[in-house]
Amino acid sequence: MTKSWNQKEIKIIHCFGDSLTAGFGVLPGQGWVELLDKRIQGISFYNHGACGAGVRDIFDLMEGFTTRLGKAEGFFFMGGINDILCGLRLDVLERIVETEVGNISEKVPLTLGIPIPAAEKSIYTGWQQEDFFEANQKDLEKYGEFLRSLSAGLSLPFIDFQKSLPADDRYYSDGIHPNRTGYERMADCAEKLWKS
Repeated sequence: MTKSWNQKEIKIIHCFGDSLTAGFGVLPGQGWVELLDKRIQGISFYNHGACGAGVRDIFDLMEGFTTRLGKAEGFFFMGGINDILCGLRLDVLERIVETEVGNISEKVPLTLGIPIPAAEKSIYTGWQQEDFFEANQKDLEKYGEFLRSLSAGLSLPFIDFQKSLPADDRYYSDGIHPNRTGYERMADCAEKLWKS
């Protein structure tokens, strides 16, 4: 069972993830984390997203921050899409995430993010091969289900970007990363949790 935290006391949120958190594909300041930082008064959001990062990279970075946090600081974690696109078996990914999320949530208030799906444009921009597109989409859907279940089991808040951003090329710059409109929709989704 995870430690109980008072989310209302959090004034700083460190956002860890891959390029979807970093805001790749748009101009500086147009990623969802930066948009959220401008919209929500009383909470400061710091972006530690790293393009190309897998979940092990993200958790290593998070672990380094756990020793120097103040009482009013929390973490956001979202990752896994790079691992899936690179062919990591879903059960291996889920095992890593379950272990690390359990460990970190004992030390720091933690919110989970459920990654967005990929759009078909990702095939033509070179992010994945057409032969693997359907399988990867299914894995992303299953991974989303796993994260929802993990959040419920550990009583962790989560942001369901997967359900807020459809796999529609209109919202993507390259089929993997959102365009400006896509990131605005992600910010809208996150704002519902953190502004309440």
